[in-house]
Amino acid sequence: MKRILTADDVEAAFAVGLTLLEAPRSSTVITPAAWSKAHELGVTLDQRASTLPADAAADAVGSCERLVDPCGLIVVRGDSVRLGRFTGAGPDRRIGLTDLIQSGDGSPMAAGIMSWKREDSFPWSLDYDEVDLVLEGVLHIGIDGRTLEGRAGDVIYIPKGSRIVFGTPGHVRVFYVTYPADWAAAGQPRRPQS
Repeated sequence: MKRILTADDVEAAFAVGLTLLEAPRSSTVITPAAWSKAHELGVTLDQRASTLPADAAADAVGSCERLVDPCGLIVVRGDSVRLGRFTGAGPDRRIGLTDLIQSGDGSPMAAGIMSWKREDSFPWSLDYDEVDLVLEGVLHIGIDGRTLEGRAGDVIYIPKGSRIVFGTPGHVRVFYVTYPADWAAAGQPRRPQS
């Protein structure tokens, strides 16, 4: 079954800094509105065969099934989450990420899922507060020469202003919540540190 790439998908990818989305003809249907939104935002939709590794998400944006109630309540179906590729930590890293709840939902917080392997660990500076729940694997947070470890079921709070290294000795999958939801617009995060 082919994935449908919508204008909302393009806008969500652009909001996290992506300007190139892989949308292979063999596995993706691009809506006319998605083409228009991509043109408007300067996002390139690459329809060639995917260059993402087999263990990364098949789509560059990520997706999930969401049920939105008129009262504002949102249910994200966990078994529908497909991670997209996050290049904000560097284009050479294979980090999967999908935002599940965003400021566009009217929420002051954002939430999503992120996953990577040992070789894709990355330094990061936070201009926002973050809470991480380790879903699987082991999460290493390197800070001030120390490494704090979280395992499946552990919750970690990372305060605004922290300069860390997101790492793992093997692989990790994390559910995260950030405040504010639109942290990238509030103050561009300082990109990877040496």
